[in-house]
Amino acid sequence: MNQLSRHKHNEVASYATQYSKNFVERWDELIDWEKRKAGEGGFFEKLLRRHGVRSVIDVSTGSGFHAVQLKKAGFDVVATDGSSTMLTKARANFRKHEVGIESHYRDWHSLDPQELGQFDAVVCLGSSLCHVFEVHERLKVLAKFRALLKPGGLLVVDQRNFFAIRAGNYKASGNYYYCGKNASVSLGLVDEHMCEFIYSFDNAEQFRLQVYPLLPGQLKGEVLKSGFTQHESYGDFKRDYDMMDCDFIIHTALANGK
Repeated sequence: MNQLSRHKHNEVASYATQYSKNFVERWDELIDWEKRKAGEGGFFEKLLRRHGVRSVIDVSTGSGFHAVQLKKAGFDVVATDGSSTMLTKARANFRKHEVGIESHYRDWHSLDPQELGQFDAVVCLGSSLCHVFEVHERLKVLAKFRALLKPGGLLVVDQRNFFAIRAGNYKASGNYYYCGKNASVSLGLVDEHMCEFIYSFDNAEQFRLQVYPLLPGQLKGEVLKSGFTQHESYGDFKRDYDMMDCDFIIHTALANGK
């Protein structure tokens, strides 16, 4: 195994290992699907419709929340995830919500348009891209996303607002993303190289996730470097926002035509 392959392997293994079976079993408590849906107010469905999207691949489906919402809204949805425990949970939720969604166990390096096809939109939510610590690796992942898109297709990527977090202004309103009443999210170690989130549940069970504290301006630059154009951003689903006063930043961009 060469150095690059070893690095890829370790990165994917670390991501998958952090989402243990016990953590994933409690993930939906953290989200609270109904409150999350109300907080979003149909943001992603409206966004995709504005861009004329019909087919979507959710490349970080997690427990399947957005895949289910988009399918119910009438989009053609394919779901993938690099965590087998998350994908198992997502498939259970697809059955629970009685939606037929094609799903695949795929880490981002194995996303292949020859196998999966091309789509009108790629969505990568849950601050998932921040599991990739190295710039050159994120650029490769973004290139994979670009290859899955038809010319002019829409990329949607969200991230924790690490601009505010690294400035010492961590905010978790509980109104939009992690809405569950039985869990809380706090910070562990934070520096320019890593950010640790601590998820605490009401029975004192605790889990930790370590991610790269990617600044919004840096992600914008990487998106534009990876074959995308017309970048836009939203703070907690609003076009006008205060960078120091929002939980998440949502990035959108269009795939350059071939």
